[in-house]
Amino acid sequence: MSDFKPLSPLRRRLVQSAAAGAALAGVAPLIRAQGSKPFAGRTLRLFIYSGAWEKAINTQFTPRFEELTGAKVVPDPGWWDSIPKLKASPPGQPAFDLVLTDATQGHPAIREGLFQKLDRRLLPNVAGIAPAALKSWVYDEGYGVTFPDSQMMLVYNKELVGAAPKGWGDLMRDDLRGKIGLYNSFYMSLYTFAAMKVAADGKPGTASKEMADNLAGVVRFAREQRERVKYWWPTSTDMGLNLSQKNVAVGNLHSNGLLTLMKQKPEIATVWNDPERVSVQLMWVVPAGTRERELAHAALNQLIGAEMQEALAKNGNNTAVPAVAAKIAASDPAWGSLYPSTPERIANIRYYPYDAYFKDWDNLVATWDREVLRKKA
Repeated sequence: MSDFKPLSPLRRRLVQSAAAGAALAGVAPLIRAQGSKPFAGRTLRLFIYSGAWEKAINTQFTPRFEELTGAKVVPDPGWWDSIPKLKASPPGQPAFDLVLTDATQGHPAIREGLFQKLDRRLLPNVAGIAPAALKSWVYDEGYGVTFPDSQMMLVYNKELVGAAPKGWGDLMRDDLRGKIGLYNSFYMSLYTFAAMKVAADGKPGTASKEMADNLAGVVRFAREQRERVKYWWPTSTDMGLNLSQKNVAVGNLHSNGLLTLMKQKPEIATVWNDPERVSVQLMWVVPAGTRERELAHAALNQLIGAEMQEALAKNGNNTAVPAVAAKIAASDPAWGSLYPSTPERIANIRYYPYDAYFKDWDNLVATWDREVLRKKA
């Protein structure tokens, strides 16, 4: 990055520690060097997602970070309310100091100026993240640290499908017509249709390219093939129940909704299907104007470090830190069947084609709702 500000004494010590080859995990080496808590009396306002993320942050991150730094962490769990709260904040007083968000919200918000560029000298733990996970303009331009969350899984009930599916092209099989369950949100299921389309066209593995080059054709294909779908599921829990109760035979599902289900229901299986494997892109970003910039960076560095990544993975989350992924997969084969853990699979981490979506977002949403979820009159 070219727009660095002069280093404060605290930043200088962090940089010197990293340059000396310290294996930083959050701010622990700095604390050992100072013999004190560098952020005592200060408060970090942290936006996270409700549910699994909220639990992991409250039980794993907050106690450890507060112990190390002396700072107070105030988590604010939610879903779609971080950006509206930031927009409603007075100038120079953002509602949060560090925000977890996804591409659908984060990309437009960055372009609107809601987030600042990061000082990567304060983030030595980013070196442990697989390069494929950071392959995004968000990271390239310095606005955030991106990482994969839920993977799009091809899932099926072994007792209902006959021959086990091997890829998304199998959803075009006549024996599975009317037995498919797909997510009711277009960002995932339109990509599923793209994977089905390119397989039917004899070009498996090119769904992302098809989305970029022929989005109208993918939408048309989804409209034409919608009758194959029996159930448009609203949550992973609903799809899991319909699979296990044999209301649907096959479909797509978030990986983080599968871990417990597969352990409880051995008849539920998945297909790795590397050629079209994509994941949700999450990112950590720092709001513009925060008065706790250094504290936010220290928290972010802790969150992407091996210690916290291992805790998150044990909680059922994905991780893009190769050493952690290999360790978790070795101890939990079910986790390893859902998330990349080998060098080859980690190198193939890919995200949904968000850039293609944003070219015509509003029209895509309207068309999906009117003509795919609901049959056009």
